Amino acid sequence: MPPAIRAALGPRFQAVLASAWISKRAAAKYVQEYVRRVQADSQSQKGDSSSEPIAFAPPIQVQVLDINEAAEYETLDAVNGGEDSLFHTRVKQNLVYGVADGVGGWNESGIDPSIFSRSLTAYSADAAQRSFLLHDSDETDPKDVMRRAFAGMRLDGIPAYGSATELVLSLSLATGKLRTAQLGDSTYVVLDDQQRAKFVAAEQQHRFNMPYQLTIPPTDDEPLPKRPPSEDDEDSAQFFRPTATLSSEESADKETRRRIDEDDFADLGAVGFDTPADAREDSHALEHNEVVVAATDGLFDNVRVEEVERLAERFMQAIKEEPTARPLPMAVDLFGGLAYSVAAQAVANYIQNDLRSPFAERAKLAGYNFSGGKPDDVTVMLAWVRETAKVRAEAQIREMQPKL
Repeated sequence: MPPAIRAALGPRFQAVLASAWISKRAAAKYVQEYVRRVQADSQSQKGDSSSEPIAFAPPIQVQVLDINEAAEYETLDAVNGGEDSLFHTRVKQNLVYGVADGVGGWNESGIDPSIFSRSLTAYSADAAQRSFLLHDSDETDPKDVMRRAFAGMRLDGIPAYGSATELVLSLSLATGKLRTAQLGDSTYVVLDDQQRAKFVAAEQQHRFNMPYQLTIPPTDDEPLPKRPPSEDDEDSAQFFRPTATLSSEESADKETRRRIDEDDFADLGAVGFDTPADAREDSHALEHNEVVVAATDGLFDNVRVEEVERLAERFMQAIKEEPTARPLPMAVDLFGGLAYSVAAQAVANYIQNDLRSPFAERAKLAGYNFSGGKPDDVTVMLAWVRETAKVRAEAQIREMQPKL
């Protein structure tokens, strides 16, 4: 295709994707040490009002990517976020990403739910990459990604037992359209260019604290022993990626594809399990400088949307200051700081016993006596949508033209 035509058909948008995650176990370890340091500092600084407070800085993992036509890009299919995981990949002019949250109740049966959630995101990344799109500007269907990922896990017969919620999002860089498929209480918020929520996704619950979830029950009489991952080494976290038959376009035979496409999960539905067919779908038309905040329930159980708005407003205002002088890499780093701050706010909130958290308020409505935050793994993914420089320049030229 000639360069001039490619430029004319190029995406209208580009995005910055910032991901932040911390496990409940890593946060608890940090908080214990932080309290010890604060108490020791308080004893040593008695009567000295000039001493600086110790900063609250939990060891949150952060990844920030500038997603544009020229930037190098590498798919991420899983992370060690405790029982949480995430993925992102690029499919032509679509950014496809999402989070999964393993259901912790399986620990009581000796099954590590983190294996299931990480495997689910790995299969989701692969399913997205194998989406059939005839044109560069075609949209990836997030519900179909979830469906084919879960069907692939079942077909492979991997010993990843348990359950997980999942949220899959597909952002078209060609048009700015965001499509979502949500199963459970991993939710998202769309912030406008003034960082005010213009859409807040509701949780998908059967009843209080029982979200919709994908499940693969153990097949043996005795479940596999739990194998907790290392908190110090992401690569040591156990999970399963698709087999070569599923992950390779060349070697995937028609029979394999047919079995995945024809899996209607009737066996699971017959015994009352949720399936990808139960996922709630939605779509949103995004504009320049809008932000999508997607997260597991570790965020929205502990942080109100208004708190997210305030943090976003502060960071985005700093990003927008002196736009001609501020280089884009600095803005990208600041956006990563926003992702870190949102996740850190969740940790700071859930260690407060007297906090009127969103989770505590929902528990009260359900008839339970609960106060404070809810300790949990926290995983957030923030997408900042921006019009390309070419589109912005064209808009400025149109504004300068005389009106008849």
